[in-house]
Amino acid sequence: MKSGVKRFMRNVLFIIILVSSLAKINQILSPKYIYANSSWPTTSSYKQFYKMEKNSIDVLFLGSSVCVNAFSPQEIYNRYGIRSYNLGSEQQSPVLSYYWLKEALRFQKPKVVVIDTKFCYQYKESYGLLNMSEGLVRKCLDPMRWSMVKAEAVNDICRLDKTQSRKSYYFTNIRFHTRWKSLTDYDFKPSYFSEAPLKGFGPLSDMGPSEYETFVPSDSDARSDMMPTMQEYLEKTAQLCRENQVKLVMVNLPKNADDDGIHNTLTQFAAEQGADFYDLCEKSNYEAIGAVLPKESALRHANIWGAVKLSDYIGGLLAETYEVPSVEDEQWEETKDYYEYVKDRCNLQFETDFSEYLKMIDNENFTVFLSVKDEGVKALTKETRAGLRALGIETRFKGKYRDSFYAVISHGEVVSEAAGGEKLNYAGSIGDQALSFSVVSAGHDCGNVSSIVLNGTEYSQNKRGMNIVVYDEQTRKVVDSVSFDTHDDLKATRK
Repeated sequence: MKSGVKRFMRNVLFIIILVSSLAKINQILSPKYIYANSSWPTTSSYKQFYKMEKNSIDVLFLGSSVCVNAFSPQEIYNRYGIRSYNLGSEQQSPVLSYYWLKEALRFQKPKVVVIDTKFCYQYKESYGLLNMSEGLVRKCLDPMRWSMVKAEAVNDICRLDKTQSRKSYYFTNIRFHTRWKSLTDYDFKPSYFSEAPLKGFGPLSDMGPSEYETFVPSDSDARSDMMPTMQEYLEKTAQLCRENQVKLVMVNLPKNADDDGIHNTLTQFAAEQGADFYDLCEKSNYEAIGAVLPKESALRHANIWGAVKLSDYIGGLLAETYEVPSVEDEQWEETKDYYEYVKDRCNLQFETDFSEYLKMIDNENFTVFLSVKDEGVKALTKETRAGLRALGIETRFKGKYRDSFYAVISHGEVVSEAAGGEKLNYAGSIGDQALSFSVVSAGHDCGNVSSIVLNGTEYSQNKRGMNIVVYDEQTRKVVDSVSFDTHDDLKATRK
């Protein structure tokens, strides 16, 4: 009897160890999409969603990558006090939007759901009934917790796409078994991908075009049918909203596909489903956004300045038309400073005033490299010298005409700095060897060169004056490389 119990306990223990090991392997091998490697950090975004306090989100955004870039929950909170979360992902079709809404309703009771309609009409025949590539389906679904909702989603996905395997969703190591060859440190450290302070928003900083031709309706009888599967799941989403007393708001974002047929069909569909539809491609609606091109691009993948305008627009609707209340919530209060840092980071690459630039890089999230080529002091002003001192630099530049100078500043502390009449070299690493670097500075008479190499890549502009490279510790990316002519006019040069 005792031996039988022991065998049973050993078997149970073996199964527990096996399941735990498989779960850990699945976690490690599954791809992670975070701010360090993606403009659409869905892994972090979805994991952060599960950390939000229950029933603390009043508005949900769903849809494709254009939705991720368009709506900033922090901007909406800062302006209107409205608590929202962006659950969009790359190429997210109505099929996956439906299941993420169904999953979200397990934890939240939103008053309004805003859904992007892009993939009701933009689809590729090669993607089949799902209207999504398998890779992007997995990017969207793999981070979802296991429940009956996810099991239902997996069954539906594999029904609509016969090439996909149910088993590979349950055991992701089957799908990603060769990924061990490209694992990085964040695959083993959940803290790297478990935080998303921007609550699903993906900031971009590329400039937009100089102009945009808006849509003006002209034919009220034109119709353009949605892809049947997309319409089916949009209907299911509308029904789910009605069942949960949630207002559904459909939006067609600027530069999505649009014509009379699309506009009329979506307008009619919304009316039939008890939803509202805002066509932001349409002239009057687009002009109400107030985005000024090229910097404030609200087009297609909106940049952060366009997103500010889009978020202000939708926030105004949510507050005034849908009466979503303003609520002070620490979950959004505590991320205000981080959001301001992100906006500053995006603005950094366009700043040309040396004094303002020095203020902007005085941030603990940055590692900053400075290297003088030729001459670095003649044009320095009282204000710019004060800015260098504010960074922690102790070198006094009086009498340093045509001298070499470098500095390395990380997390608000000067790691190393030196000045002199000879060529200067410094090398090292920061962040547990994650960033290796070498810095060279040579004044006019001792080599006349600037070099700033990070992880084997040269980033210095190698121009006369102060060459600066800024590395963002949060995203692990170089966010700017600039040279200020500190000999002549402090003119900024970027390649």
